Amino acid sequence: MKKKVIFFIGIMFLLSLFLGACASPKNEKQKVAKTENLENDELKETVTKGRYREEKIDFPVPIKTVFDVLYKDKDEIQILLEDEQFTFYFYESKDSGVTWQQKELKNEWLPEHYRVVSACFGTKEDIIVSAGKISENPLDEEHAIGEYLYFRLNNIERDFQVNQLALHLPEPKEEYLDLGYGLTQICSIDEKLYGIFNTKIEEELTYQLFCFSLTDGSVSWKLDFDTKPVEIAKFGDKLYLNEYDGQIKTLDKKTGQELPESSISLEHSFLNYMDIKPETNKLFYCNETGIYGTDDTMTLTELLVDGNLSRFSDKGYQIRKFCSVNEQVFFMFLADNSFTKMELFRYEYDAELATQPKDELMVYSLEDSEIVDKIISDFRASHQDIFVKHKIGMQDSSVTNVSDAINILNTEIMAGNGPDILILNGLPWEAYEEKEILMDVSNDLDSYIKEKKVFENIFSAYQKDNAQYVVPISFQFPVIIGEESQVSQIHSIEDLLRVIERIEDMPSLSIEGFLPYVVSIYWDKIQDENDSISKEELKNILEKAKEINDLLQPKEGDFMNFFKMLGHWEEESVYEAFAENFLDVWNVVYGHVALSLGNLSSIREFTAISDHMPNQNLSYQIFSDKVFSSLNMGINGRTPSRELAKEFLEFVLSEKEQKIISDERQIFKVGFPVNKDAWEAIIAKPSPKELEDYGDIFERLGGTFEWPEQKEFHKLEQKMENLSTPAMEDSIVMHTILESAKPYLSGEKTVDTVVNEITQALELYFTE
Repeated sequence: MKKKVIFFIGIMFLLSLFLGACASPKNEKQKVAKTENLENDELKETVTKGRYREEKIDFPVPIKTVFDVLYKDKDEIQILLEDEQFTFYFYESKDSGVTWQQKELKNEWLPEHYRVVSACFGTKEDIIVSAGKISENPLDEEHAIGEYLYFRLNNIERDFQVNQLALHLPEPKEEYLDLGYGLTQICSIDEKLYGIFNTKIEEELTYQLFCFSLTDGSVSWKLDFDTKPVEIAKFGDKLYLNEYDGQIKTLDKKTGQELPESSISLEHSFLNYMDIKPETNKLFYCNETGIYGTDDTMTLTELLVDGNLSRFSDKGYQIRKFCSVNEQVFFMFLADNSFTKMELFRYEYDAELATQPKDELMVYSLEDSEIVDKIISDFRASHQDIFVKHKIGMQDSSVTNVSDAINILNTEIMAGNGPDILILNGLPWEAYEEKEILMDVSNDLDSYIKEKKVFENIFSAYQKDNAQYVVPISFQFPVIIGEESQVSQIHSIEDLLRVIERIEDMPSLSIEGFLPYVVSIYWDKIQDENDSISKEELKNILEKAKEINDLLQPKEGDFMNFFKMLGHWEEESVYEAFAENFLDVWNVVYGHVALSLGNLSSIREFTAISDHMPNQNLSYQIFSDKVFSSLNMGINGRTPSRELAKEFLEFVLSEKEQKIISDERQIFKVGFPVNKDAWEAIIAKPSPKELEDYGDIFERLGGTFEWPEQKEFHKLEQKMENLSTPAMEDSIVMHTILESAKPYLSGEKTVDTVVNEITQALELYFTE
């Protein structure tokens, strides 16, 4: 539609020029042509140049929390932060955030086993800190508890002094102290300290905003918000309040009353996502779509940094702190979805940088995928002259089901305007192979295979007549974990049922989306080479799935109210339900469940399956021999952008990117890397610091941790190299089976009736 609109506008523009020329003297055509060329040249020069350049800044320490930022002049910035070890830091930059140097800040004043909860810069080159005692509970991530302490650090750069503040807060009740009793957000203006005070009453939190005198700790004023959460921030010398109601309010710092003329309408925004320059009435804010500039009345808003060209649009990141040095320079701290690490990105206006990349690449996936977004974001960062779009089939407004999405995609491909790169998961890739819709990239991958840069067996599983149409990017495989005495007996779905029947406390197996999972990994038994369906195998799987489903129905009081098996049936997306089927290793380690079934997809999960906890002897067993699941890509054979598409594919298979997408800290589970060098890197013994992080959870639970010996990884690799059968992921097949199976599992139809219905529907689908 967009192309049609542009074409129509272009025709109307040319038509207007033609009509104008007909009404003019003979030489008017030449005059118009010269003027048009001149205007286009000028327009090209002004429109195509000028964009903010993105740069990742290597900060000297790993950042966990950013407390406050202070702009001292045009280029000098100071920042208060906490690292991953809860150490409190003071850093400074004198080049607008390009480089950072630590400033001396002795930490002897902070009591042992305390961590900083909130901190801010004062108005007299001082720092004010709210600190709480670190909890000893092994499962609460060491948050601050007890009654908080408050400190004022004076003369940081000269005669360093520390004073403990005695703020006039209400006396705490004993039951308040488990959560932490004190100010969780603070800022300071003109010798006043402002803070959000949280109190837990039974199961509810109440919120109050206090203003204290820094001279004697007395309360100047306070506002009560009951159970409504709020946040505050200081910009310039003004105090701002966000009640999450779409309005950012400016408060009178002396009385706490709202200033009526200065409310800012900014929906769904956090104060950390914005920066205000009161002296110039400039407001800057950001979200995943971009960085915007406006005035405090928001009468004219301008997109300054396009999120589509920037890392902060990556779903693998969460914006934690946005800062505007000036209109030319912004920077923001981004955390991964697990909030275990934070990275600093800087944006500076470059008048010579092209406004839009010159080349464009379209990546298609049936479902939304965080890992695909991550790959695209990484590629954009290293290929700033290529604009990569991600099209999601199931998000098309005209799509109501998977069949609609696939039909639309097929029509676009056959018409020659389909996407360049296809994420093949959920798509009928075997049919695409047969019809040669996909491009054969065997020559491009020849060196990878011959030089054993990748797991060759994973690639050869997708080869057809010596051609490579499907390219696996990562892989995982089905296992069952638990006590060695139990899992060693399980080699089939029948064995699984027998073991479950003997476990006393039910449910003791946490499985999400069990039937899609089993159908997927046993598909080579259900369907033969001629696309015929084995009714016996299908019936057996349905019957065993029903028995297990009936055994593991969640009951009131069960731990975490276990996932109801087949509970994703109400979801529109069938493939997504399968893709989210994960191995729940940690519930087994904690002793909450006896067994877990799913896809082994990470080294951290593998290292957890060992004798780390007292009275445990955990082990794993491959559940369906030789079967694996992988993230797959293919190149549209009809795309004119073949070279760009191959460049994208080469990037994804590179050691560097394979390490990134296999990073254990990513919240999404992408699987093991197909790149052998990346594999060797992730099984190498980590640094002492990383080992300490790995073992921390076991230590807190009373266990121990040791990195597995290389022979254990070698055994795992041998099993990986025997994988040869891709799991079935055709969304239409899966949807057909699940929808037809519902009446049987609910008791409305017999299994034979359901098997016949499924067989007829699938055989018709395969003939089409």
